[in-house]
Amino acid sequence: METRLLSGGIRNLLVLAIAPCVGLFSISQDVSAGQGFLDGKVFIVENGSKGEKADGRDVYLFRNGTFHSTIRDKWDGFREGAYASTKSEDAITFVADTKSGSRGTIHWEGTVRGGEIDVRYTWADVPRWYDPNPTREYWARGHEVNNHAGASVRGTGTSALLDGQTFFVRTGEKGKPADHGDYMIFRDGKFVSSGCVEQDFGKSSYSAAAEGNGIRFRAETVSPTHGTMYWEGTVRGDAMEATARWVHDRWYWKVDRQYWYRGGPAE
Repeated sequence: METRLLSGGIRNLLVLAIAPCVGLFSISQDVSAGQGFLDGKVFIVENGSKGEKADGRDVYLFRNGTFHSTIRDKWDGFREGAYASTKSEDAITFVADTKSGSRGTIHWEGTVRGGEIDVRYTWADVPRWYDPNPTREYWARGHEVNNHAGASVRGTGTSALLDGQTFFVRTGEKGKPADHGDYMIFRDGKFVSSGCVEQDFGKSSYSAAAEGNGIRFRAETVSPTHGTMYWEGTVRGDAMEATARWVHDRWYWKVDRQYWYRGGPAE
């Protein structure tokens, strides 16, 4: 068994902690923590309460040995948490714990197989007078951003100039200050905005070309319920600047709004 773990006493504690969560280890399995087998992967998922239908969407990021739920960060302040992963012949299992200063802790367990992810997580919220034991169980299932199976795409052409990059940006409506953060993700000729996944704007092809001392990109993302987003942006060095126009035609009203995005590489 090839092992990549933190050194010393922490290593032994991690091995003991991982085993109950991901099952028994066999001689053919590899184990990693701190440098995970899922690093660099991005997943779009649907989620819901245990035993109930999906009622939300999220984007999961794995990088530098950490797991990140972008939607739980956006709304509840859950930052990245270190994850441990186990690799077998046909799957990778992982466990992680994330914390929020105001909303408690979440324990995550999941399996990735063939570009698909299946997750169970338990959210232990902060006790309140009206809910002294606010612990809830949830599920999530979805696919890897750079896996074509089961996902419809629509865009303006592809170019790989930004592939593999993820940017954290602040964003707001045109003429107004920033009101939240977003992750802009480029994988395998596809673009996705983590914040827009909530409104069912999935991944889309993007086009990119060198322009001056930077790279200019364009994309068009479509939601079956919320219309179309038209994206344009430029990456110069470590700086990302972009705009998006949201158009949504309904018989009784029309949305036509513009947004700005500024930031740099996600660390």
